[in-house]
Amino acid sequence: MSTVSLNTFSAIMTFAIDLEDSLGRFYASAAPLAGAHAEHFQTYAAKSIKRKQRLTAIRQDNVTEMVLEPISGLDVDNYKITASTPADAAEALSTARTLEQRASRFYTDAEAKLNVTEPRRAFQKMAQENEDRLAVLS
Repeated sequence: MSTVSLNTFSAIMTFAIDLEDSLGRFYASAAPLAGAHAEHFQTYAAKSIKRKQRLTAIRQDNVTEMVLEPISGLDVDNYKITASTPADAAEALSTARTLEQRASRFYTDAEAKLNVTEPRRAFQKMAQENEDRLAVLS
């Protein structure tokens, strides 16, 4: 995931796209090791690809609508994820929970900072999806 400053609409959308890319890669690589959660991991990998595509489309569609005022209060270190292929099912599950918590927190926090309706709704939905994933992984 690239390091970005989360102080503009574009930076937030780029970070979200990178986040989904990282989540997708993690779930795809960890699925064979996820034991009872392997099917969920495969589903989440596929959904991350779709979420990434949706975010890309939202960014492109809303460039002309966005207000170019600076955004503050989002520290990239609170949300960035780094995950390598886990050693076993327990590590895969633990890492997945951590990643889903960070993603949910990012989408919730960023949604409150955006002043464009479509991205706000998308971020709300994605945060809820991350919370739903956490419930399944618990």
